[in-house]
Amino acid sequence: MKKLLFLAVFMLLGSLLFSLTIEEYKALPYKKTEFYGERFYYNLLDKVRVFEGNSKQFISDFDNYYEYKNHELTAKEKDFFTEYFSYLPQKLQDCFLNHVYAVYFVEGMWYGGLTNFIYDEKQNRYSIVYFNIDTFYYNLDDWMEYRDNSIFTKTDANNKIKVECSKEWRAFIHVLIHESAHVYDYINSITPYMETFDGSPKTNNIYYQYWQNMYQPVKKYDDKLLSQFSYYYFGNQISFSKAMLLFDYLSTTPFSTLYGAKNFLDDFAETLTFYYLKKAFGLDYKITCIENGKDKATYSLTDNKNVTVWNELCKQITEY
Repeated sequence: MKKLLFLAVFMLLGSLLFSLTIEEYKALPYKKTEFYGERFYYNLLDKVRVFEGNSKQFISDFDNYYEYKNHELTAKEKDFFTEYFSYLPQKLQDCFLNHVYAVYFVEGMWYGGLTNFIYDEKQNRYSIVYFNIDTFYYNLDDWMEYRDNSIFTKTDANNKIKVECSKEWRAFIHVLIHESAHVYDYINSITPYMETFDGSPKTNNIYYQYWQNMYQPVKKYDDKLLSQFSYYYFGNQISFSKAMLLFDYLSTTPFSTLYGAKNFLDDFAETLTFYYLKKAFGLDYKITCIENGKDKATYSLTDNKNVTVWNELCKQITEY
């Protein structure tokens, strides 16, 4: 019930935020670097801060959940973070090191991560990144399966979405690339997210070929089911009986995943993430709809040729 209440509040808050001008938005306390304390550090591990005070209050209020805890990285976890960071494409590494103001590792999150953009006193833009420490310990298949099934009211071993991506890689590889893609977007304005504020001029950004606004695809790629479910149990869920309809829908769109079909920020992040996972590590995103113990439909990102419209953009970002 708390999550349903949160969703209603969040949707209202979102509409109110985007009724602000960008200057009014920048003036909000949590959009300023000073809200997060300390100073900017370039070194990766120096960016990791204790999850407390304003940073904890912000995400707790944002999620309407107050049981989150700070996680202090062990020496082994620091090595793991550093190793996985080294797997990022160079442009994402550089952008992360130059523009992420603080990183927090959180216990108790039910989603993978969160990235926000903020400003210093000179109006330079930075990002804040929160990571779910659990993603260090899930394998990629299990985490993606948890995410992709969270939109349904009920699933079990015989009725679920099965994900085949990798059992060897930890879930953090997806979360890290995805959140780093958000950082890159916020700093370089890949998507037209800055045009969502009141009074902001509209451009001919390529994303408008596929999106009416941040949350609604153009008519050709829209589907009424998209507004009926949320991920990670934030808000509404749908019956698993509608899973096949979603499979049919996704295969006809330029969206890499259903998660990416929810808004253009995640459209960019998901597409870049899986483009790079395929290019660098040979990983596909393959999902199978299992009903009553039988495979009923399969979607493979590699087979969705509609997504190739983003190949050139992804190539430019992932090649140094």
